[in-house]
Amino acid sequence: MKKIIAIFILTLLSLPSYAFFWKKKEKPSLFLSSSNPSITISYDEKINNEDIFKIRRRIYFLIYNPEGFKSDYIKYQVFKQDDKVHVGGYSRIRNITRKVNNKNYYIDYFVLSEAGKYGLQIFDIENLHHWIAFAHFIVVEE
Repeated sequence: MKKIIAIFILTLLSLPSYAFFWKKKEKPSLFLSSSNPSITISYDEKINNEDIFKIRRRIYFLIYNPEGFKSDYIKYQVFKQDDKVHVGGYSRIRNITRKVNNKNYYIDYFVLSEAGKYGLQIFDIENLHHWIAFAHFIVVEE
């Protein structure tokens, strides 16, 4: 009986630690680009994530969620880091709610007319207290 218990314990210890738990959640990915990510030339083409953009030009973003969005709507916020603002140093530029047509990804763009440091955060409409994706970027003069 002791041998059976010892073999059972050794078998449990030899298994990887993640075998006893659920599959690790994959986090959503957020890509920023100056070109439209929905236009692809081939399957080998890679989406390049950018973080410096020119003013008055389109800034495309693609959010990919491998597990799918919980609801049909997402909210995205664009905010600017500003030393003149007395509350937290950030001023909100855009606050938009959109319907998601595909359960796994969403593509959109926005245009900014001022240079500065910005951030983009995306929320699932069911939980507006914690963002699902976040990115910093810079907008510069031409």
